[in-house]
Amino acid sequence: MSAYRAPNRWVGAFSCATGVALLVTGCGGGSGAGAPSSTDRLSLTAQGACEAGNKEGSVNYVSRTDPEVFAKEVAPFEKAHPGIKVKYTSMKPADVTQRVVTEVQARRALSVDATTTDLASADPLFIQKLVRDVDYQKLGIPQALILNHNGITTFRVFRDALGVAYNPKLSQESSLPRTWDELVDPKWSNKVVVDPRGIYLGVLAVAWGEPKTVAWFGKFNETDKPLVINGTTDSIAKVVSGEALLSTSATASAVVEQQKAGAPVAIHYLDVVSSQDKYGVLLKGAQHPNAAACFLSWWGGAEGQAQQLKYEYKGNTDVPDGVPATAKLAFIVKPADQDVVTKATEEISKILAP
Repeated sequence: MSAYRAPNRWVGAFSCATGVALLVTGCGGGSGAGAPSSTDRLSLTAQGACEAGNKEGSVNYVSRTDPEVFAKEVAPFEKAHPGIKVKYTSMKPADVTQRVVTEVQARRALSVDATTTDLASADPLFIQKLVRDVDYQKLGIPQALILNHNGITTFRVFRDALGVAYNPKLSQESSLPRTWDELVDPKWSNKVVVDPRGIYLGVLAVAWGEPKTVAWFGKFNETDKPLVINGTTDSIAKVVSGEALLSTSATASAVVEQQKAGAPVAIHYLDVVSSQDKYGVLLKGAQHPNAAACFLSWWGGAEGQAQQLKYEYKGNTDVPDGVPATAKLAFIVKPADQDVVTKATEEISKILAP
């Protein structure tokens, strides 16, 4: 991978908006005296990590999953490793980054050992080398899931494809647009949902670049006059109720979850398919690094992945099920991808700003 270039807008916006000095220049932040300086690589087998983890006794793990759901997912791990208790906290990825940076600057012991996050939210951690480099292949994580990001190894926990949600009781799939350009049509006026943050459509920039993506969205917004609704759950609810015919804020897992609950909803993929990918990271300075490595080896392994699919409906194949073979894939797999998506997302959110 090429040398990493920090995304100018995202890092500055995050640090200044939160009021937290993220150890970067531009907002009056210092040099980061509290940041770990070594780049030691954790290289253990899963067995070795778990044996050492038993002596540590617990792991502090953070992600967005509902605590009740996670308790079901992690039960097999804790049964197999009774010496390691997974102490779980549900938190947004950006908030996890803020907490870790604050603790590092205050020279406090980290309250987070490992987390599942997206690359954008975790960028300040990678930039300042607050993520522990780990030999995940030695831990048993499949090579296809491993990513080198900013010179530090991480692994993909899940890949959740993005598409358009529709109600099959109200619309036949054959009547739906086949391309994003076909979605720009007056017949969909006031019938399509978009998220005001731009996070579901900004990822099209991986395939199109920022200028084309923003120009396309401008035409779409003017022509379709979309309904602006925050979040996947609420947007899909509008489609289920018939208040909207389509939602561009649809993830494969959210649609399957609603289907399991009996809701009339399905997902339709257009000519460009993107995703929401999340990655597992172990923090440098973690209080329980071996227990964390033991847990992550299980979480990214066959049993952990099966539990995640069973309870959260989130898979982890390179090309998610149902994506047409002819579709152009727009997945974020390198820093340059994230940079262009961040810029496109910001511009889309500005267009939607009241």
